[in-house]
Amino acid sequence: MSETILGFNKSNVILAAGIAGAAFLGYCIYFDHKRINAPDYKEKIRQKRRAQAGTAGVAARRPAAAGNGEAVPDFNDAAQMQRFFLQEVQIGEELMNAGNVEEGAVHIANAIMLCGDSQQLLSIFQQTLSEEQFRAVVQQLPSTRERLADMFGQKADAAENEPPLVQYLGDGPPPAQIQELIDDTDDLE
Repeated sequence: MSETILGFNKSNVILAAGIAGAAFLGYCIYFDHKRINAPDYKEKIRQKRRAQAGTAGVAARRPAAAGNGEAVPDFNDAAQMQRFFLQEVQIGEELMNAGNVEEGAVHIANAIMLCGDSQQLLSIFQQTLSEEQFRAVVQQLPSTRERLADMFGQKADAAENEPPLVQYLGDGPPPAQIQELIDDTDDLE
């Protein structure tokens, strides 16, 4: 067996590796000490924990939108309802972009049902979402109405007695799901 590694004495290579390891460990200890003793260290830690708690809070609010009986915003507080609406749109879009179309459709349908002008919002989503995603949203609308009525109690039914109006803006005849919604909302006779 050879006593050299790449032309260097084996004991010298081991000594150099030991010195490099000790220098790296010293470097880590020095900068950790410097970081901990920084004047804004505790504030940075608090901010990081708040940010993590905020991210966990959004994840914890997702089941509430799905109707698991968790805390929901106060129906009478417009600011809370607006935040809930925007949160539902954001979560729905994020889930759809991640490929989770069904769960994203639930959140988008929640937003549509909470919107004051649901027909306009539905037409916006028709233009911005793919056909598959839009079809999934339309399929969620009837069950979403019931789920939101359960979440918000009788106040949701009193606030919106009519189902959303649907206007098809595409070329040719509308898909069957949209035609059913159009036929269901046409109570002019």
